[in-house]
Amino acid sequence: MVHQGRNQPTDVIDVPDGPETDGPETDRGAARAGVERIAAALDIVADRGWVSASELAVAMGVDRSTGWRVARSLERVGWLHRDEASGRYRLGLPLFELGTHVLDTIDVRDEARRVMTDLVARTGESVDLAIRDGDSVVFIDKIDGTGEVRAFTRTGQRARLHTAAAGKVFLATLPAAELARYLARPLEAHTPATITDPDALAAVVDETRRRGWAINRGELHAEAGALAVPVLDGTGRCVAALGLNIPLSRLTDDRVRDLVEELQAATRRLTPTVGFGIPAPVAGR
Repeated sequence: MVHQGRNQPTDVIDVPDGPETDGPETDRGAARAGVERIAAALDIVADRGWVSASELAVAMGVDRSTGWRVARSLERVGWLHRDEASGRYRLGLPLFELGTHVLDTIDVRDEARRVMTDLVARTGESVDLAIRDGDSVVFIDKIDGTGEVRAFTRTGQRARLHTAAAGKVFLATLPAAELARYLARPLEAHTPATITDPDALAAVVDETRRRGWAINRGELHAEAGALAVPVLDGTGRCVAALGLNIPLSRLTDDRVRDLVEELQAATRRLTPTVGFGIPAPVAGR
């Protein structure tokens, strides 16, 4: 069943050129062929951006009249939009609305847990998932590491953005004006290592943005370090940060490089499930 929103067209899609129906099996076959034809048409438009009805027909391998009827049917329900000046078609906004409904049904925490479990098994270190809440980061899930000595956060723990690796990930995504407002506020220290100088923090945020990951060396808890990478939604917005918590004694430069690669690989494994777009690994430390 298709949910019909307030502004959603009420037309049905006409699937042209289906076979004659003479029984339930034929009916099902015709319906399946029609759905596949609609999907093929949408894939073609998505790939090309703008197409004419005749170009759509050629790409689909059908005659021009069939291509025209498919395009007009999809236009009537809003899945294609026709530019009046050129007569060409692009994808319609109702498809975007349907996509957002899909994303709304997915809990990033639930989908991330299997990736987090695997990350603990691969690294032995504690893993957490954090979101931003104003000037703070909140850790919404965590799995403890397997070592006898381990660093970890608490589920529900809150920290100022500048004190945590996950928080620096969010700072790196802020527009310049919003970042400037954060830097102008008092930057309280949690440990002697906490960065409290605005210029120094701005440089760290710039480096985080450039390389695509953040590091914390005893800035929230004196003996604990952390690494974090962004989790992005389909629009490129940072919706969460996936992190590793590591005792400072194990946070060597070589280990940082290896763990960042594990984090970025884990985030990309999450992408197909939740529809996030994750950037490729950024070389460097």
